[in-house]
Amino acid sequence: MKSKILQRSVCLTRYKCFSIICFVEVLIFFFPTILSGKIYTLDECIDMAVRNNFSIRKSRENISLSQSQNLLSYSDMLPYIRASSSVTRSSTVFGLDPYSDTYSSNISLTQTVFDLSSIYDIRGSRIRVKESIALHNATVNEIEFTVAGFFFDFLKKRKLLGVKELGFSESEENLRKTQLMYDVGTFSKVDLLRAEVIKNQSELDLLKSKKDVELSKANLAYAVGFNPDLEFDVKEDTFEFKRYNISDYDSLFKLVNENNPEILSERLSVSRSKTQLSSSYCRYFPTLSIHGSYGYSGDKFTFSKEEWDEKDSWSVGASVSLPLFTGFSRVANVKQSRALLRSSELGLDDAIARKGIELKKALLAIDEAQKTFILAEKNLEKAELSYRMMQEKYNLGAATILELIDAEQDYEQAQVTEISTHFDLLLTTFFVKNLLGERIVD
Repeated sequence: MKSKILQRSVCLTRYKCFSIICFVEVLIFFFPTILSGKIYTLDECIDMAVRNNFSIRKSRENISLSQSQNLLSYSDMLPYIRASSSVTRSSTVFGLDPYSDTYSSNISLTQTVFDLSSIYDIRGSRIRVKESIALHNATVNEIEFTVAGFFFDFLKKRKLLGVKELGFSESEENLRKTQLMYDVGTFSKVDLLRAEVIKNQSELDLLKSKKDVELSKANLAYAVGFNPDLEFDVKEDTFEFKRYNISDYDSLFKLVNENNPEILSERLSVSRSKTQLSSSYCRYFPTLSIHGSYGYSGDKFTFSKEEWDEKDSWSVGASVSLPLFTGFSRVANVKQSRALLRSSELGLDDAIARKGIELKKALLAIDEAQKTFILAEKNLEKAELSYRMMQEKYNLGAATILELIDAEQDYEQAQVTEISTHFDLLLTTFFVKNLLGERIVD
């Protein structure tokens, strides 16, 4: 009986130990994720930035404002209907009899038939709505690329931090080995001092890299709209590089000219300025309107058809209005509209030229980054092989610690160059997509 109880106790103890071990393993596995908060992809960061960014929210309100102004512009061409009713008591002596009452009711309608200035104002307000939408798309386009830039900068700084951590760990190990060799008299004091300098420099580089990671993370949090205290992390997705070449500049520039939202908004601004100039000229033309009214007036208000018919009245008419002198306001409006048109045309030419230069610079940067990335990959492969071989030679006593340190530094620098060129190529490719008016992430 005691043996069974003992066996059961041992089994229970083993089960508890196994449960504790499993819990610890699960905690160790998931603790980094819990500590770092939610992990976001680039697409999720862009979507949140589009929802939270103040500039985008302001541009949405500008769209609503332009739509309201467009609706308001139709009011001059729609009929104006007015109904009124009144009662008046009058007397020759204030406050004394006799007095008389007058009841009146009236409904009137006024309709503008011909007003070229209002017609062009309506066209201009329609163009303004399209322009506000184009400006909104340009703002979204800019925010997307800004978020992508901070996102990839954070990934790059985090990878560089891993390289610096490994470099610092190896510099500590090299210093330990050098100290042992110095103690037995194999290495000189100069070798030990150099190992200490390299270790201290690696520690300084590590501290700077940690600071760069935190700053890059803060920039991304601000661009997305996170709270400063929010803990989060990002995940690197696999992105396919779309091959752009400097030889395709003409065809790509044509697409930029057609699809870039900033150029589209400037082109709509030119159209709106032309419409405004036409509206200013049309103020010299006459306007034609018709009007009509029907009403009742009598000493008492009645619902009797006979009495109403005796005292009702109606009128129909038309009017033509031609301003002869308006204090030079029409001349000033024409001059102002011409100046605005010239300014809009210059803005369009500047936007086209600026985007063309940016496209050419981006294509040249892509060409350089592609070649640099290929060389960086080859250099990294050779630097890693050289470092591994130097480690073997050092372990066999055929190489000095200084030669090993030099190989480690070459390998670390090759990793830094490969990581930097990879993200430079990725971001430059996305910049071309941004110029083409395409989404950063499809």
